[in-house]
Amino acid sequence: MKILHDLLIVAIPSQLCALLPHFSGDHLNSFRISLIGKLYGRFVALIMLISGFIFSEDVLFSPNEYKLMKHLQGDTEDINRTIETLFCICSYTVIVVSSVLNASKHYRTIRDLCQLDEYLVSHGYVASYSCRYVGTLLVLACSSVVLVAVYYIHFESDISAKRELILIVVYCMQMLYSCLFALYLRVILKCLAQRIEFLNVRLDEFTRQEKQLYTKDDWLELSNLIEIFCKFRYINENMNSITGVGLLFYFGFAFYTVTNQSYLAFSTLTTPIQLRKKYDTIGLSCAWVLAETIIMAVICSSFDCLASEANSTSQILARVYGKSKEFQNIIDKFLTKSIKQEVQFTAYGFFAIDNSTLFKIFSAVTTYLVILIQFKQLEDSKLEEQVQNEV
Repeated sequence: MKILHDLLIVAIPSQLCALLPHFSGDHLNSFRISLIGKLYGRFVALIMLISGFIFSEDVLFSPNEYKLMKHLQGDTEDINRTIETLFCICSYTVIVVSSVLNASKHYRTIRDLCQLDEYLVSHGYVASYSCRYVGTLLVLACSSVVLVAVYYIHFESDISAKRELILIVVYCMQMLYSCLFALYLRVILKCLAQRIEFLNVRLDEFTRQEKQLYTKDDWLELSNLIEIFCKFRYINENMNSITGVGLLFYFGFAFYTVTNQSYLAFSTLTTPIQLRKKYDTIGLSCAWVLAETIIMAVICSSFDCLASEANSTSQILARVYGKSKEFQNIIDKFLTKSIKQEVQFTAYGFFAIDNSTLFKIFSAVTTYLVILIQFKQLEDSKLEEQVQNEV
């Protein structure tokens, strides 16, 4: 079962965090989700739900107790930080819960992939994907957020010890699950892309054959390849279904965080120099924006790579179409479905995820940032008027 070997690097931490089911069995016939694994996943999800509810209630009804800076910030900053913290809690909680609820579907998808690997390995497939550099980058980016957040929370704020611990735990959980979620998606999507690329190469070699008469073996080979491609389309759809809800909540959190932290960085830079030290959270803002940008870029590029490779199959098959009339009926069915429905990954159907998604997000961030800055200027002007009236 080659896919389990390829996922080994991220499988263990993902299983510990309940993002991936615990499997048992070394062969396809005995491969299944272990009972202990099911109970462990549900236990972790329950802990996340209970703690998330407790944390959210405290943050929502006591927002002033979670001020990062000692000075009094404006209403806009306070509201934005409260919403951001609530988004943070919802994001990692939903990622865990949706992963546990989709454990059975996830298992069936991995099992189907194991079955396809038997065919691929028997035809010479040996490729594997290393996530060493991407993993290192993600870990460094997420660790920097946690370290900078601990500094601001512990040394720069007047938050009580209890709420200080809650805030640090929330940030740690968000960074842990964001990093693991992105890393797991990177590995499994790249593995799928490599397998489809291997099949596309075999199909391309088939199209380059120049024969006057094709034999029954040629028809069977093409038929098997198309059947495998259809199964991979089904696996791709399942992977999107499994991760769709988690992606939706993560991208929602990432979008809001990048917008809010960019706004806070702008507020720091526009603060008078003599007061800037009291208002300075630019270190945390930069760490958040950098980490979320890297995570989103990793996820978007992984989905785009797989979608591009899967959609290129139709172009290769189109070249086979004119080779022989015997091939046309079987190709027609696959091409008709491919033309009507290209492989596309979405965040639970709300928006597509590909390389253009990051550009669209930052375009939206710029728009909302302008709106927030206008609110800030309006708030500052009202404050100045109150000061002048008092004088």
